[in-house]
Amino acid sequence: MHKVILFRGGMCGDVIFSMLDKKHISSIYPLKQVKERRIMKKFYNYTEKEKKEYFKKFNNSNNIEYTLSHDTNFCQTIKENVIQLYCSDLSMLHRFSKRFWIKNEIKAVEHVIRDIDSTSENKIKDYANDILNWQTAYIFPNRFDIKNIFDVSFLKQVIEYFSPQDISYAKVIHSQWLKTEN
Repeated sequence: MHKVILFRGGMCGDVIFSMLDKKHISSIYPLKQVKERRIMKKFYNYTEKEKKEYFKKFNNSNNIEYTLSHDTNFCQTIKENVIQLYCSDLSMLHRFSKRFWIKNEIKAVEHVIRDIDSTSENKIKDYANDILNWQTAYIFPNRFDIKNIFDVSFLKQVIEYFSPQDISYAKVIHSQWLKTEN
């Protein structure tokens, strides 16, 4: 079964995905995911037909196969196969927004300033508000709260919700990632 982890940029979907299975990453230092499983983060480069083929490619297994996506519209057509990341602690949205602008090269994300009708000066505030609007407007049946992602206790939540292949590995990934975030 194919499970798509849907999230907005900056919301740490990559680290959660990396914690689930060693086959998801190509590098630990720096943490980098296998390209084949993250290409739908740039969903706008693909036609609807290509998206459907991609989804089917991972949906032919008896095992749970995870991929990443930012494509809310396509994910609405496969709702039961989607795990939406959201944050119930609204005070954290500013931090996720700031991460988005720091972790991405500006050339790769400058279109977001236009998409949210913002300016360079207001992009962090406006993107935090955009995350709030997104997670309020789109509520998928399967959601995972990331409010504790910057805490070591988050590992327990990941274990309970996702059942990662190797818990020690998931702990290493999360603890190494925390060092880069704090």
